[in-house]
Order: sequence, then structure tokens, then C-alpha cells
Amino acid sequence: MFSWESLQYFHFIRPWWLLGITPFLFLQLLQLQRRDVLAQWGKVIADHLLPNMIVERDENTLGGPIGAMGLVTVLLFIALAGPSWDKQPSPFTEDNAALIIAIDLSESMNQKDVQPSRLQRAKQKISDLLALRGDSYTGLIAFAGTAHTIIPLSNDRQVIHHFLDSMSTNMMPRPGKSPQSVLAVTDSLLKEVEVPVTLLVIGDGVTDAAIAAYQQYFDQSPHQLLVWGIGLTQQQLNEQAVEGFSSSTIALQDAMLQRLAADAGGEYQGMTIDKADVERIYRLVDNYFLLAEDDNRPWVDAGYYLVFPIMLIFVLWFRKGWTLQW
Repeated sequence: MFSWESLQYFHFIRPWWLLGITPFLFLQLLQLQRRDVLAQWGKVIADHLLPNMIVERDENTLGGPIGAMGLVTVLLFIALAGPSWDKQPSPFTEDNAALIIAIDLSESMNQKDVQPSRLQRAKQKISDLLALRGDSYTGLIAFAGTAHTIIPLSNDRQVIHHFLDSMSTNMMPRPGKSPQSVLAVTDSLLKEVEVPVTLLVIGDGVTDAAIAAYQQYFDQSPHQLLVWGIGLTQQQLNEQAVEGFSSSTIALQDAMLQRLAADAGGEYQGMTIDKADVERIYRLVDNYFLLAEDDNRPWVDAGYYLVFPIMLIFVLWFRKGWTLQW
């Protein structure tokens, strides 16, 4: 869709064709000079008699055949130069960024330092994010000791919500916390995808081995990593005397999660009590899509649109008396 802001990207795909306008304009100028009867007879007929003895032909005016031919030629060269100001849409995402969400379903996500629990709060945040994304393609991965595909990339929000609501820590076959296992599953989901994708890891902790694995993976990948920490940090647990907390509560490893994002060239987002975290994640996903797609999508050649005004101008040659001699 056209927007005035897009004109800042106006350029020509094949600008060398514009060089053809210069010799034509030179020939056009010579043609006009050759047909200037006032200049030709000015040295022979007196100035006060000349205007009354000359009858100007329509073809010598800019509104005649010469002017029309000049306009057509300029439009032809501009069309050949390929004016453009917009990118072609992505055939896969319909200009919507693809997102794979990997959610931690290990036992630590059942802790209630955030109400009703870390896992339930994560689900609420994901639901808010899905609402912002509309019909964009989204996939779900669950991980604990191993990682498993819950739903491949889909733009059916009802199906995604159905699977999201049914997710729990009890469904995982192997206990533990292995975020690095998400990478192999992500690869399997991206085999047929040729668009930029964001991997969003949601959890409360990570290991040094996982950080190293993610760094190696994203060093060789065109995709983006976002990390979303869910839970209270140790400092927050110490500051807030929340009824029901016990000494066994495992704090959010925010420093490790921040390192995971930084080493993989991604971004970290902590949990907020409002929707500020959701909105920032949404912007990061969408902005990365626009940035990456700008490098991959070809420019739209708008020169084809000039064919129609050129054809309309050529219709003028069906008028009686419209001829042009060079």
C-alpha cells in the first residue's frame, strides 16, 4: 500500500537508462530550432511584417506532436530506469513476522513468587503477545529436560490458544532444564521457512552450557533471539515479604538470562506488572522482521505503471493532421 513516508526510499533500479534522455533532448532542441520559422525568416522579412506573414503549425508547439513525442520519450526512459519506492511483499508471512515461542515447563515454573504461578503468568503474557500479533505465524515449543514441538508455525490463533492453555509441567517426559535442546527442534521447524524468524525463549534460568550452545547457533544463523525472564530476582525476593514464600524458592536467574541474550546477539526482557514487556517484545519481533526483510525482498518496479499514460499519449496520433517529420 502506498504511503507518502515510503517516498523517502524513492530510487531507480536501473538508473543508467536515464542517460538516454540527454541525447534525445539535444535532438529535440535541434528539431525545434530547425522548425522555428521566425528565426529562419527574421533576416529576410522586416520585423513588423514577419508575424503577419507566418502561420504557425500545431506540430511546432509543445502541445503538438513534438511536445507529445518528447513527453513519451521521457516517460519511456523513466520507465526503463525502473522507479521504485517499496519492497515486494513476503509470500510466506504476508508482511507479518514469524515467531517461535519456546516456553520452560520445568518444575521451577510452578513457583508462586508471581501469582498465580510463573507458568500461568508466562501463559498470560504469551496470550497478550498473540493478541498484538494478530494473524502472524507463531509456533510453540515446550522444554524441560528435552524439547518438543507443541505446534508448528501457524496463523490460527484459536489453535495456538488451545494448546497453550493445556500446557503444564506434568506433560514433559524428562525432568530438568535444558534450553539448548530447543535449538534442534527450532531447526526442524525452519527447514521450509525462508523468512526471518525470531526465537523467543521464556523461562527463569539457564546454564553455561546452554549459553555456549546458543552463541554458537546464532553466530551462524540469520534469525533473532529474544529472552523473556519470568519470576522475581533474588533482590526482589529479599525486598518483598510476600506471604507464602519459603527459603526453597529459586530466584529468577536474570543475570544468566541477560548473558544468554547478549552472547547470542539478542535482547533480554524482564517481566513487568503491566503490558510494557509484552509491547517491547512485540516491537522487537516486528522491527527485526522489517530490518531483515529489507535485505532479502526485491524492490517493486513501478516503471510498468507508466505504460498506461504512454499508451494514452500515443492515442493522440489518431487525430487528423498529427504528423512529425525529422
